[in-house]
Amino acid sequence: MSGILVSRRNLRRTNNRGLPPELLLLIFEHVYADSTLNGEWIVCSPQSRTLFPFAPAAVCKAWRDVLASVPRFWTRIIINLDTTKLSDIDIYLHLSQKLPFEITVTRDQRILSYSRTNNDDEGVQATAAMVQIVPHLHRCRSLCFQLLRSSSLPALRYLDVRAPLLKQLKLQCGIDDGEHPLIGSEVPEQWRFHAPALRHLFLNGRNFRDACALHWVEQLPSLEDLCVSRYYGGKHRTGELHLHDVLLVVDRLHRYFGILRKLTLQDISFDGILTQQDGYDIQIEAMSLLSINPSTIRAIFMSKTGPAPHLVHIKHELSPSIYHIRLTQADTLVLEGPFSFMAEAINIWDGDCLSIKNCPTFNDRTIRNIYRSWNPNTLTSPSWSRLEIENCTDFSAEALLDLINARDDAVQRARDRDPALQAPFNSLQDLQVHGGPPISPEDTEAFREKLLAFGWHEAATDITH
Repeated sequence: MSGILVSRRNLRRTNNRGLPPELLLLIFEHVYADSTLNGEWIVCSPQSRTLFPFAPAAVCKAWRDVLASVPRFWTRIIINLDTTKLSDIDIYLHLSQKLPFEITVTRDQRILSYSRTNNDDEGVQATAAMVQIVPHLHRCRSLCFQLLRSSSLPALRYLDVRAPLLKQLKLQCGIDDGEHPLIGSEVPEQWRFHAPALRHLFLNGRNFRDACALHWVEQLPSLEDLCVSRYYGGKHRTGELHLHDVLLVVDRLHRYFGILRKLTLQDISFDGILTQQDGYDIQIEAMSLLSINPSTIRAIFMSKTGPAPHLVHIKHELSPSIYHIRLTQADTLVLEGPFSFMAEAINIWDGDCLSIKNCPTFNDRTIRNIYRSWNPNTLTSPSWSRLEIENCTDFSAEALLDLINARDDAVQRARDRDPALQAPFNSLQDLQVHGGPPISPEDTEAFREKLLAFGWHEAATDITH
């Protein structure tokens, strides 16, 4: 790569593919245009082997020379610690000259997916890469680290820099093995990570604890999307991540700026301690709770001061019981994973759209348990009108028809009992199934007659009705 920094006068040389530099440049301009939208790079996997400009730059020196002549081609930089030479990082950064850029530092996918060993120098390489990136952070729009271990990630406490253009910061890992977070006596007196444009913040748990100690996150006026992941706590004297810290940040961001739209919590061990007596304002657009203990989820919803987030997504790979979680007031509820006692949770939820994904426990028995609680005096989930089912095959179309019929009967009884009642009582009007069991033509026709909107995709045959 040492020859990549060439002057424009060398572009006149004929390359070994027989194409003149002018034609190559025109082709690369078209590829660049296909890779961007409104001046922003289109999101794609950093693991892709066809990423522009790195794939064509690997063909030959002549192609590299042409690519090196256009700084905007190099405003997306991908550093793979398993394949990229550390000496190339500085070259890539200088090729973009003074233009704003985005950079991702990652590992091979097989390392991220399968390795749990601690026998390589990931941390040393990541540190060396960050040393080269820091002088350019003033023009960085997106900084992403996706590594195996939390100890390899840049520590937020050392990012005492100005990054006025930074819109996205991702510090994510597969394993939490990092140093203990900051405690009171260790908080730097003079620290300021200036990132006023930051909209998307994804932190591993230990960096988030540092951010709380530094009172940094609640000072981000443009923050729309906050994700905290990977923290197992206990082995360090500072203990687990405080649920109070997360909810307080959400509360303050919502009250101060009203911009925060989404909170994601993933694979975190919380202590569950809540110290704000008057509760927390968590009325944001969406909340995703992935591999979070159900008792923590229950504490979150019991502590809210007002309405729940409009969309709540709960995902778990085990089989937790969620019957005791009062998921009220969330317009859309997404349940993903093999949950137990699903019917009980659904029947104390009052929203419009229920989405079930990748759930082997969603079967005919679960469906029957939902509508058996409807009686002449009680209609649970009165606003429910849409059901989405994705990648579930252990239920039958007949059971869903029974559910819809039971719902119609319960709604009619409620209206007959009190015609003047202002509160809505909705029938199920929209059913969308993707990756479901087979369905007969008769059942298909029955659904179409009963519903305003209907779609059914069979997993086994790939047929869509």
